[in-house]
Amino acid sequence: MLKMKVTLVIIFLCCSVLQSHAGLPEPTLSPALTTLIRGQKFDVILPQVMRDNKIDMWIQVIRGKDPLQFEFGYDDGVYIFSDSGSGRIERAIFGGPGDREIYDSFGAEKDIGRYVAERNPDRIAMNYSVEDSDFNTISKADHARIMELLGSKYSRRVVSARKLSADFLAGRSMAEIALYGRLLMTSTEAIESEFSKIVPGETALNEIKGNVFVRDLDGNEENNTDYVVQPGDLIGILLDANAREFSEHNGGVGYVLKEGESELPPQIQRIWGHVLKTREIFRRNIEAGRTGAKNLEILIDKLEAADYFYIDKDEFDPHADPQKTQVHIDFHALGRIVSQEEAPRISPTGWGRDLKIPLYHTFALEYMIHMPVPEWGERKYLYLCVHDGVMVTERGVEFPARPIQEIKIIR
Repeated sequence: MLKMKVTLVIIFLCCSVLQSHAGLPEPTLSPALTTLIRGQKFDVILPQVMRDNKIDMWIQVIRGKDPLQFEFGYDDGVYIFSDSGSGRIERAIFGGPGDREIYDSFGAEKDIGRYVAERNPDRIAMNYSVEDSDFNTISKADHARIMELLGSKYSRRVVSARKLSADFLAGRSMAEIALYGRLLMTSTEAIESEFSKIVPGETALNEIKGNVFVRDLDGNEENNTDYVVQPGDLIGILLDANAREFSEHNGGVGYVLKEGESELPPQIQRIWGHVLKTREIFRRNIEAGRTGAKNLEILIDKLEAADYFYIDKDEFDPHADPQKTQVHIDFHALGRIVSQEEAPRISPTGWGRDLKIPLYHTFALEYMIHMPVPEWGERKYLYLCVHDGVMVTERGVEFPARPIQEIKIIR
């Protein structure tokens, strides 16, 4: 544990740079940091996910672009990972070069059959899928070639690596977590900078960087259009930060004061109170080890017990109890992902909702509050989207960087 903490601190310092007047620039991935992330993934994450999926050998054929190139290497070849049960996963490349600091052996593709037979695996995962998937990257020719090299005995033991690939990408090394926190800080500062540019009555949404939106009391949305910011608007800004294959996006909310207002009006303060209350519900009740679907089921129960109305779409339900605030959830993965659909997800949609949430999973605590305001008219409501980058630890949901603290006042 001490070694992991020391590594986390060192990597965080390596990712950090001095702050300039323009805010924190996006970090870059040095070759040393890339190698460190790969090594940690192989040492810590790979054994765990192979054993969780009951896989003895993983064969990944890479020709050109592949979703696992950052982790395995950018050179073409047949990458084979073998679990002998000794703790460490053996790593080999056939038919291509690779990083000799990470890989144990190299050989010609013609030797794959002998190599596999010597290790006698019961279950072999390979990068194909009968379903439409970003992990289905092997060509028909390569698939036939590998199956021929394996022979009839071992070719019958081949299964899809789709779930294994998703679990491997979802597992976070300490270096990845440090980088994730650094990216969150970068986007948080960038969002603050964008809010400072807004001049009511002059600034249009499309002049602000990021995903910028305003909804009126009937749910009509202006999103990155030439709509000019007006007094009384609740403005949401989502902005990302990237470092090569790693990405996150964070969010902020601002309110434009009307004439005569000096602070947030009661209705805006009330919806902010719902943000804080629901955040605490989520923070306390999401656990690693459950599927996304199971976590969602528990969260819905907790929301309803707290007198909220859960909606499975980001749309106000006009037929719901008008006294209840409505909440939508889409806690999708952030960090190193192929797609949000093929990563663990606490959401009503997506294949990833059936995947287990791993420890140290990094994701967006993205939820939408639809609060009825009956004093403003029938079916009138305020809308607020919260989007914080978080991770799940042994203690529940935690924040690697400062979450949204308040609704920013725009004068």
